[in-house]
Amino acid sequence: MSQLAAHATPKTRVMILGSGWAGNRLARTLSKELYDVTLVSPANHFLVTPLLPQCAVGTLEARNVQENVRTIDGLHKYYQAKARTLDLQSQVVECEECITNERPNGHRFRVGFDVLVVATGCKTDTFGTPGVVEAEGREVHFLKHIAHAQGIRNRMLECFERAAMPGVDPAERDRLLSFVVVGGGPTSCEFTAELHDFLATDVSKWAYPDLAQHVRLTLVEAGPRLMPAFDAALVEHMMLQLATRDVDVRIGTRVKALKADGD
Repeated sequence: MSQLAAHATPKTRVMILGSGWAGNRLARTLSKELYDVTLVSPANHFLVTPLLPQCAVGTLEARNVQENVRTIDGLHKYYQAKARTLDLQSQVVECEECITNERPNGHRFRVGFDVLVVATGCKTDTFGTPGVVEAEGREVHFLKHIAHAQGIRNRMLECFERAAMPGVDPAERDRLLSFVVVGGGPTSCEFTAELHDFLATDVSKWAYPDLAQHVRLTLVEAGPRLMPAFDAALVEHMMLQLATRDVDVRIGTRVKALKADGD
């Protein structure tokens, strides 16, 4: 048996970059009897991204919208890292560990492959809007990862706590409690509705009832309608839902720049 095993045909080494919808699905469904599957991704979990709006407002906990990649049966290796360079001739990817943000130039290593699958997804496009990148993580938050959802929640609570301080100028209070969602796609519309319900119930009714009248929620879309890929009847229903929630929906409105007050 040992001699037969020694002469057995080696498995094809499949390297998957990314643990999202495509990468996670492929890693789970590939036959582990035929392939040695190695997964490389900065995220050590698969994330159910449509549930991020609920996570951002606290309806769902972060642990309920993710599943650790190490639960994949038969996975050969997983590395929490980013692919940095690719050598197609040698069939080697150089990776850099990214377990924390404390080591931006951390440990690097090389991984060989027979088949490489790039399933890294994409980043949110800022369209070169001035001021957006500079304010990311403070005034500006994207919504693609767990950390984004947590950042949104923390920032909102921070704004309410600052607005609740005695002696705050009314204009400053209104500014702190003005929330703007940019983009009219399905995720933005879902998040806007979830955010309104969060502001109208948890925040305004029991946490900060004195601040409810100062809250303003705006949805901005550069195109001629919300959710352009969806049926018109569904779009009309969404518009009605937002209107009943007193959301200020601005269609055909493009964000040109993000500036500090007074600029």
